[in-house]
Amino acid sequence: MTTSRSWGSLLLRGAGMFQPDRKLHNFLRRVRHRRRPDGSYNILGICSTGHGASFALISSRYGVRALNFERFVAKKYALLMAREELRELHECDRGIPANIRFLLTNRDGSLPPISVFEDFWEPFLAHLLRGLPLSARDIDVVAGSESHFAINRAWLGRALGSFFPNAEVHTDLEHHLVHRAQAFYSSSFNDAAILTADACGEPLARLGGKSLAMTLAHGNGDSIQVFTEHAAPESSTGELYSFINDYLGFEHGEEGKTMGLSSFGRDTCYRALRPHLSLLGDGSFRFLDRGALTTAVQALEIQRREPKEPITPAHEDLACAIQMLLNEIMVNAVHVLARNSASTNLCIAGGTALNSIANETAFRASRFNAVHIMPNAGDCGHALGCALHAERNLRPRRTSPPASPGLHLTDALGPLYTDDEIEFALTRSGLPFRRVEAIHEYAAASIEKGRIVGWFQGGSEYGPRSLGQRSILADPRSPTMKDHLNHRVKHREPFRPFAPAVLEERASEFFDLTGPSPFMLRVVNVLPDKRSLISAVTHVDGTARVQTVSAATHPRFHALIEAFAQRTGVPVILNTSFNVAGKPIVETPDDAIDCFRSTHIDVVVLHDYVLEKEGLDG
Repeated sequence: MTTSRSWGSLLLRGAGMFQPDRKLHNFLRRVRHRRRPDGSYNILGICSTGHGASFALISSRYGVRALNFERFVAKKYALLMAREELRELHECDRGIPANIRFLLTNRDGSLPPISVFEDFWEPFLAHLLRGLPLSARDIDVVAGSESHFAINRAWLGRALGSFFPNAEVHTDLEHHLVHRAQAFYSSSFNDAAILTADACGEPLARLGGKSLAMTLAHGNGDSIQVFTEHAAPESSTGELYSFINDYLGFEHGEEGKTMGLSSFGRDTCYRALRPHLSLLGDGSFRFLDRGALTTAVQALEIQRREPKEPITPAHEDLACAIQMLLNEIMVNAVHVLARNSASTNLCIAGGTALNSIANETAFRASRFNAVHIMPNAGDCGHALGCALHAERNLRPRRTSPPASPGLHLTDALGPLYTDDEIEFALTRSGLPFRRVEAIHEYAAASIEKGRIVGWFQGGSEYGPRSLGQRSILADPRSPTMKDHLNHRVKHREPFRPFAPAVLEERASEFFDLTGPSPFMLRVVNVLPDKRSLISAVTHVDGTARVQTVSAATHPRFHALIEAFAQRTGVPVILNTSFNVAGKPIVETPDDAIDCFRSTHIDVVVLHDYVLEKEGLDG
């Protein structure tokens, strides 16, 4: 959510005044009796409105699954239901009734039949649960964060209760409560300092109708205690960054473009704007409101850019300025957090946590020894945050561990596809294909030859990064590979960098990296003597957004990189998302095949099956 109000500071709780999250306490007392005799449970987290629409299952028997709706319908930022006005739903052929094209909440306040929403929830849930002996009737608890949208909560509760007949339903978990759950419960830490930062959440009565934009908290075991809250728009890192992102001609959700562009700029614009930033001792900040910021930027002779207009050096300087300002804001917040939490661990979530430059800058400037950033740290990960919060409060505390350990190691939470299903999709495509025994050796050889390889393995990633489940892979040594990928496959801006995936055990040979970076959310320096060797993944400023790959959690992807290293001496692969500009990352085998058909990808590997473009040698 966004707002046009000014930025500044509002301290709502004094530092050191620990107060526990209590949103679920009464709810939990009501639902504890619904536990099965054997202690098993199935919890569904749901975010059914807004750009982060997703479902997430935590099952004591079947583990964790999570999927964003955009992957299911193959349309970015697709909605599971409308808000205040008519919303178009992407037409698709994955079980959604052909006569349904729109979802509607009437302007007069009247609501559509509950069955309309069930028509969309049912095929999406069925896809998430594919291969599992579960249905809507097996869900014990539905936990959601919907209250910041213009939806009648009582009506939504009835709709969910109708669709999940045996579940207790709770739909008003606070936005930043869920972000804190995302941050801490997805980590491996027993205790941690927690920072959440984004644009804003829902309006809260205790804030006089304002929304939270930042919280500082401490997690210990199952408990999360908040000691400071800061409101939007006064302390909204997300609003500030998004405003400049919009000024630069990029769309909502494309803040990563501003981050990539920032490395090309000089600090001249930053030096002009820095006097207007005040960093406060409670972790918040004050800055110019939108009008004053626009005036200040225009005084620097930087005009608003329209989406198709050329990017000028002045735009690069503005991107550099907002990135440097955000870095300082995050460093200050983390310093304040360190003074109020004795933990040596740091967890970060919220949309701002997707800014990997700010993450690394704040972490390196702090006293913390370890950092965890959930890969789906923004609103798109809210469904899993809701499920994690509910699980930690519902599970039998002293008789069983939670069903969600290991989330700090992998985000491959999407539904699985069998070899038979992949072979069926390939046969239906009419394209020639074959099965290869040592698929990692084949893929490594293809990459060494300069081919672009689509890599489809296991369940899809729950987040915006491709991490070896739905990836496009290429040779990082090629000085022309970046331009080749941008122009012939990805069709995206030339200033955007590509990321390296590196064997975890050899990361220090190539990167100035402390600890693992499994989710590609840390930007670090490429060692000077390696920059020319892996030029395709080295950004203009000598940095890279690194993914470390462990044999324990990603054995196939690790084996591929290891095979490439044996051939070339370089334990690094260029790894980018398996999609083209404007489309979400591929989800199904059919999606991968369609992307292969419509691009200049040379090879697609689906499990052990291979599709090759005609005319390839050897």
